[in-house]
Amino acid sequence: MKLNMKKIIVLFAGISLLFTFNACDLNPQIYSEYDREGFEQSEDALAPKLGDVYVNLQREYGYAYREGFWSLQENTTDECVVPTRFAGDWLDGNAFWILHNHRFNSKTREISRGGQSGNNAWAFAYRGVSKCNSMMKWMRSVGLDKTRPADMAELYILRAWYHYLMLDNFGNVQFVSQLGEDGYQAKQGQRHEIFDSIMLDLHQYVPQASETKVYSRVNKHVGWMVLAKMYLNAEAWGVVGKAKYAPTADNCYKKASLYCDSIIDSKAYSLTSSYFDNFKVENQGSTENIWCVFYDASFSKGMQFHMMTLHYASQNSYGLKNQPWNGYCTTHKVLGLYGEGDTRINCWERGQQYDKSGSALSVKVAVDSVTYVLMPEYVRKPSNWPATYEEFAKLEDKNFEFPAVFTDTITTLTNTSDFKIYNIFEGARFVKFQIQEGVGDHMSNDFPIYRLADVYLMKAEAEMRANGGQANAVAVAAANKVRERAGATAYNETSLTLDELCNERCRELMWEGHRRQDLIRFDRFTGPKSVQDDSDPANLWVLKYTDDKATDNLPGQTPFVSPDYMKIFPLPDYVVANGFTQNPGYQDK
Repeated sequence: MKLNMKKIIVLFAGISLLFTFNACDLNPQIYSEYDREGFEQSEDALAPKLGDVYVNLQREYGYAYREGFWSLQENTTDECVVPTRFAGDWLDGNAFWILHNHRFNSKTREISRGGQSGNNAWAFAYRGVSKCNSMMKWMRSVGLDKTRPADMAELYILRAWYHYLMLDNFGNVQFVSQLGEDGYQAKQGQRHEIFDSIMLDLHQYVPQASETKVYSRVNKHVGWMVLAKMYLNAEAWGVVGKAKYAPTADNCYKKASLYCDSIIDSKAYSLTSSYFDNFKVENQGSTENIWCVFYDASFSKGMQFHMMTLHYASQNSYGLKNQPWNGYCTTHKVLGLYGEGDTRINCWERGQQYDKSGSALSVKVAVDSVTYVLMPEYVRKPSNWPATYEEFAKLEDKNFEFPAVFTDTITTLTNTSDFKIYNIFEGARFVKFQIQEGVGDHMSNDFPIYRLADVYLMKAEAEMRANGGQANAVAVAAANKVRERAGATAYNETSLTLDELCNERCRELMWEGHRRQDLIRFDRFTGPKSVQDDSDPANLWVLKYTDDKATDNLPGQTPFVSPDYMKIFPLPDYVVANGFTQNPGYQDK
């Protein structure tokens, strides 16, 4: 059960749900209290209405849901893969291969979901914008915009953040400044125009926002974070020299550094002594998390990393109520990033798995002759595995107990054959978020959108980019704050390069929804550095090929070099049908 503060937040969000999703079975006396005459026009309605605005971040198809916005940020990158498992499990219409191998188009599930609006990244963001605009309209109608200016500023920052996500992911989008009578009435704008519209709001309203920390809500520190992100990415977005607020790249990087300083110098946050304290079940006590998506296993569902990544047999490791789904993992290239002493390697579950009593787990599988012949050498074999094919052929019982060993190596993303049982354990599994014993399909760990560690790494990067890509003492000091907490070797001005900083962001912010943006900014999402290259130690791409049946261990595979237009996603079909111009490169796809 969550602590008292969390219970209050659940109630806060739950009351708002009574007016929207009818998802919480609260005490009828509470409901009648908030259903009284005149309540809608009173200041008492502020809390539940504001709670409804934040509900958009939670639940399925919220910020961290596996098939929405988060999926576009992680499944399109080098640090997250979803192999198709035994007998086609997780094939999902090649959805994950399409994302990882950069074949996405306007009909891709996370972008359009079959051409319909609703549960995708575009709909998530503009649903959030609509909720902000609706709340602003109500506050003006009852005069709260005058008496509660900090709450009004909070909404403007949150709305700007949603637009920032769309600017980053889709480029030429719309800036929706008011609630339209028939939906979104705003016209499509150029990327630099949207940049300026976001900046105009941020510069006006961030100073008016509260510095008080109210858990899972936006405040002035979040506003500074969004400003730093906007300036840090301006050059990569191509708006420098076009946007009023981005006259030069040097100006942008210096301002990004200053906004990082604003957060650091406020001393409102501090790095936790342990990296993993930020991801505990009860992580509301983290001194580092600046802004989180609130989750609760009973009241605010949607946190499902344990189900997404763990093997079916892992149910016995954690006493889970249900079998996990045996999907998401990472590659040996990512695992190779962690140096000696780096505690963050414990984000990953590897090797032999055990049940709660300490007994080694195994899975019984029937093996045919083709499987026997094709079984890779690295696979952990059963103790009675035949040494030769002749011995195998003579066996009457060809059912074997395979040890449950999570391998570092992944051989394929497209296993659709029944006999490829050997990849059921492939890939290290993501366990950064503490898994509560006996939990069901949903966990109560809150998901950090922004952490202070990110601020330090952004500070280092902004300093380096303003210094021609070279580290200085300020950059080294900022980056080492994060390194030292992890137990990793400290940087100096020679060892801290931009490539190394990109990899440090990978180690520190793994699966927190930053990787796609980072790869674009470090020029590794498209072009020559978007394919496997063992000679480049900063390159983590594997399993990204032109052949949709490609495997990492077969010769003759051709790497797929992602074209630069894929730095932004295509607009959904239904958006183009409403008069928007499709992004370049996607018109005929």
